[in-house]
Amino acid sequence: MATGDYDRLIRPIEDRMMRTVWHIVRDPDDADDAFQAALAKVWVNRGKIAGHANPHGLILRICINAAYDVLRQKAKQRRVAALQVLPPVRQDSSPSPSERLAVEEDHLMVLKAIGELPRNQAEAITLRCVEGLPYREIGDALGCSEVTARTHVARARERLCVMFPHLVRQGMKEATT
Repeated sequence: MATGDYDRLIRPIEDRMMRTVWHIVRDPDDADDAFQAALAKVWVNRGKIAGHANPHGLILRICINAAYDVLRQKAKQRRVAALQVLPPVRQDSSPSPSERLAVEEDHLMVLKAIGELPRNQAEAITLRCVEGLPYREIGDALGCSEVTARTHVARARERLCVMFPHLVRQGMKEATT
C-alpha cells in the first residue's frame, strides 16, 4: 500500500481495528493473524475502499470478518485435534474452574451464534456492542440507513436473547445485586 493510502485509510483507525479484532478473538496470536488478514484484504481492495462512502467503516467490517474467519478456523482445528488426541488433564489451582469454564463456553457460544446470524445482523451487533459505534456509522459501514442499522441490531439482540435466555436472566440478576 502506498504510504499516502496507508496514512489516509489505516493509520487513523489502526488502534480501533486492532481493538475490534481483539474483542472478537480474545487471543494475542489470533488477533495478530486476523489483523494481518484484514490488512491483506484492505491491500487487495484498496481502490474499492478508497472510493467507498465510508472507507473506515468498510475497513472495520473487513476486520470483523477476518476475526470471525480466524475463530472458525481455530474451531475447526480444535475439532480435528479432539479427534486425534485426548485433551491433557488440567491441574489448575483457581478457586472455581467450573465457573471459569462456563463463562468461557458461554462466550464461545455467543460468538458462534453471532457468526450464524444473518450477515448484516452479525456485523451490526458486533459494531454496536463490541466497538460501540453509533448507529449512523454502523449504517454507513453496512451501506444502509441509520434506522435499518438499528433494526439489524435489535433483531440480532432478540435472536441472541431467545438463544441464550439463561444469560439474559443471569445478567439481570447480576445487575440487581
